[in-house]
Amino acid sequence: MEVWRTPKQSWPAALIGMLIRWRAEIALTAATVVTLVWFQSETSTVVMWLTVGGTVAFVAVVPPARRFVLARFWCVVDRHRLRTCLRMAKVRTMNLDGSLPFMLWARPTKTGERVWMWTRAGSSAEELEHVLGSIAPACFARSARLHRVRSLSTLVAVEIVRRDPLDKPQPIASPLARLSARMRGQQATPEGVEPISAATVTPLPIRKNTGTTAKPAKAAKKSTPDAARPSVVVNGEDLSDYID
Repeated sequence: MEVWRTPKQSWPAALIGMLIRWRAEIALTAATVVTLVWFQSETSTVVMWLTVGGTVAFVAVVPPARRFVLARFWCVVDRHRLRTCLRMAKVRTMNLDGSLPFMLWARPTKTGERVWMWTRAGSSAEELEHVLGSIAPACFARSARLHRVRSLSTLVAVEIVRRDPLDKPQPIASPLARLSARMRGQQATPEGVEPISAATVTPLPIRKNTGTTAKPAKAAKKSTPDAARPSVVVNGEDLSDYID
């Protein structure tokens, strides 16, 4: 029978932990208050609200700024939601002292976010792997994965997957195609844009059974000579030898 209890911490340790967990919200609130006070003292109220509205409109309209803000927003949300999920999960993710894995940092990725965690003494990555099914809905994501560091089993990363780039209808350009085109001195063509022609199939003539046995292999070879086969060119490279 396992018994969990709240870890006994002094008020300085609890205060430091709260400041670390809420550092992004505290820094953003402090910067907003200082900026508004400075604008109100140096300029008029109209100029202050126009500046604030223009900043919000710039972030909402410009795609790079909007993506940057949304990516950092989800990183902050993931840290809080992940901590709540680990504390409320049915599978044990804390040690007997009640200490959860320490969250080091969260960074945005192309598919979502990645949260690096440091497991405490008495907990392991296997316990976090058992609770991945609860982490995904807690973080409002599609799925969650666990990445382990081979050289150090204490350090793990939880991958929060929100989107799949392969779901987009347009083809994804490969950097290898651009690199090979530049090395040959040609103009780079995005991969998947140029049409790829299939091999031509020549139907064989149907012969009646006249008592003599025909050789279909030689007939097929004569009816489809190599010279009549069209070449398949992708990014300036002939791929006819690889297509049967």
